[in-house]
Amino acid sequence: MLQNYFKIAWRNLWRNRLYTSLNIGGLAIGLAACLLMALYVDHEFSYDGFHANADRIVRITSEMKTPEAPLTLASSPVPLATMLKQDYPEVETAVRLTPFEAVVRHEEKLIKEPDIYYADKDVFAVFSYPFLVGNPATALANPNSVVLTERFAKKYFGKTDVLGQTIEFAKQPYQVTGVMADAPSNTDLPVNALLWREFKGVRSWVEDDFPCYTYVLFREQPNLPEFSKKLRQIADKYANPELKKMGAEGYSLTFPVELLKDVHYSQGKMADTPKGNRQYGYLFAFLAVFVLAIALLNYINLLTAKAAERAKEVGVRKANGAQRGQLIRQFLLESALLSGIAIIGAVVLMETVIPFFNELLTIRLYISWAGGLPLLALSWVLITLLGGLYPAFVLSSYRPVDVLKGRFGGYGKGAWLRKSIIVFQFVLSVGMIVGVLVIRRQMDYLQTYDLGLRKEQVLSLYLPDDSTARAGAPALADKLKSRNEIGEVSLGTGLQVGSLLPMASTTILSNGKKRELMSNYLSIDDQFLPLLGIRLKEGRNLSAASKTDLNGSFLVNEAFIRMAGWKEGVGQSMDGFGHKGKVVGVVKNFHYRSLHNPVEPLVLIYNTFPANNLILKLKPEDLPIVQNLWKAHYPNYPFDYKFLEESLAAQYRKEHIMTAVFNGFAALTIVVSCLGLFALTTFTTERRTKEIGIRKVLGASVVSIVALLSKDFLILILIAIFIASPLAWYAMDQWLQSFSYRITISGWIFALAGSLALFTALLTVSFQSLKAAFMNPVRSLKNE
Repeated sequence: MLQNYFKIAWRNLWRNRLYTSLNIGGLAIGLAACLLMALYVDHEFSYDGFHANADRIVRITSEMKTPEAPLTLASSPVPLATMLKQDYPEVETAVRLTPFEAVVRHEEKLIKEPDIYYADKDVFAVFSYPFLVGNPATALANPNSVVLTERFAKKYFGKTDVLGQTIEFAKQPYQVTGVMADAPSNTDLPVNALLWREFKGVRSWVEDDFPCYTYVLFREQPNLPEFSKKLRQIADKYANPELKKMGAEGYSLTFPVELLKDVHYSQGKMADTPKGNRQYGYLFAFLAVFVLAIALLNYINLLTAKAAERAKEVGVRKANGAQRGQLIRQFLLESALLSGIAIIGAVVLMETVIPFFNELLTIRLYISWAGGLPLLALSWVLITLLGGLYPAFVLSSYRPVDVLKGRFGGYGKGAWLRKSIIVFQFVLSVGMIVGVLVIRRQMDYLQTYDLGLRKEQVLSLYLPDDSTARAGAPALADKLKSRNEIGEVSLGTGLQVGSLLPMASTTILSNGKKRELMSNYLSIDDQFLPLLGIRLKEGRNLSAASKTDLNGSFLVNEAFIRMAGWKEGVGQSMDGFGHKGKVVGVVKNFHYRSLHNPVEPLVLIYNTFPANNLILKLKPEDLPIVQNLWKAHYPNYPFDYKFLEESLAAQYRKEHIMTAVFNGFAALTIVVSCLGLFALTTFTTERRTKEIGIRKVLGASVVSIVALLSKDFLILILIAIFIASPLAWYAMDQWLQSFSYRITISGWIFALAGSLALFTALLTVSFQSLKAAFMNPVRSLKNE
């Protein structure tokens, strides 16, 4: 009996190959997209969850309250961890990590590497990185010891069994005492190597620029509000008296805390690792649910649309003695066959797409079959029941006499549901189109926004992290200036896009009162402004010919003027960062940070020794000239460079990636929605075949028939546009709030999105409408 059910099911599916393909393809694509987005959302919302004690680990940050606005930093003072371990019994241990980039040398390899950290010896008591070789309890117990990641060890040694081997970091030899497994991609501390460091000695609470990240492991689940009160007491007892002694009136320091699982979404802090955006996680969770919902609704829609054709089949089979239970089993088997093939197709799609998705997002997603197989089995059962129960129970309930005489009308009762499904699908589709248009316009706006500087053909060279080597930078600059292919050359700190600029307290006089202001600093020479095309608002540029400018003159930007409360800047007295003198010029604001944030106050001072950055005007095709001069001057250091335009664009990499992914899923949503519309169009035209035949016999034109069949569907799309527009405006307006510089959402965006949705729907509907309109009326009337 089962074999006969299977044979009949397969024949029915094969006879309707177009609908079978649409149903399987639509459901497979929807399931694959949903599973992929679910994997991504789980990845985003489980940052650092792989650590065994993740729920008991917190990060302590710093907030400096100033008379203007608070400054928040991800880092904290060195003495804080020591005090917490000694004096607070609820703290099991506390560790510090100091990030830096280092030139790494082993044999012939010489590479500048990011994500290197100095760490306390107890770091592995807090973070549970799995060790491949070595003992985490003693790995950083001795001076000049280092723990490498698996990837890093293979990169330099070609293997992981490297205990006792020596490798250089910043010209200092370290002995490998452990190799740990690479951390998952969803970690906020992307470590390449952890180096021993002993944070000893009496150190200032406020004068060391807060050089380390502080993580605390609690003995039990932490009570953060209660612990925050204790941190305020520490700040009032130690840090704030130091600020007062320095003359920083109106300044105070606090130490906010955040759970480890929340660190990745804690944005707006200076000196921090790259952060995520919860909105993207919520967006993809929303998309996962609705893409799956659309796919399932289309699946049911297509099945019920074709079920009308099988009413007479059911009548004949019941007249020949078929029992209702047999018919139910037949329809459920067909649904199980369809959904099973669709799920297999979804898995194949997932396995095919995941590598490309991982490469695009630079993450590591993978399918865990241990938990995935039961979920797929459950999905198969649910989809089988959802798709098979309606035709199974409704069609099998018809009386044979009524069906064979054409007296069955159960399908009309569900018309409102089918139409509601189409409206719902196109609400989402129109919203997605609006999102694509707004995101694209915002990205174009960021790319074309006037940053207040010339970014084209500007090369930034990162000088060796060695004072002796940096002393030779002026000689390299002179050689570069001598080449006709190279334009202006400037020594200093450079722009350091995406990195923390030096910060310092600056003493000024404002309205006759002495004030301490915190601001960013850039060390420059007299070529910096003309090279980058930075404009002066008032005053003059710094000059190498002026002895006063070398240690007693300042340039400030307009944001600093506003913070200081000055009407004019030139001639104002300042004292900060080893310079004491007057402001000689005010530069127009230029964007040295991402356009997510407003321009921050900036002070520029003349200081080229020792420089850590060299910038120059250069065409990309002339890069080998600079590389050869570098190798001749610094044979023992890697040629480390970036073009300024690329560095600035990299600040929006996440937005560009999310735009590409969002565009893909928008297209997918529209395609799946059109499948649903196609199903409803098919259902309607098949139900009205006799009516269309009669109209054609009475002289109706093809155009009038197409208009008749299309009108109702286009009204549904117009309703969807009306519902989607305010929802899409609100969602995109919330997204734009994360940018300090953003577009306004114009009405034409909604008009274009609606037109695209209408055009797409019209194409979908016209396919079936034209097919019905061109049908021979004699044939359609015979069939009826």
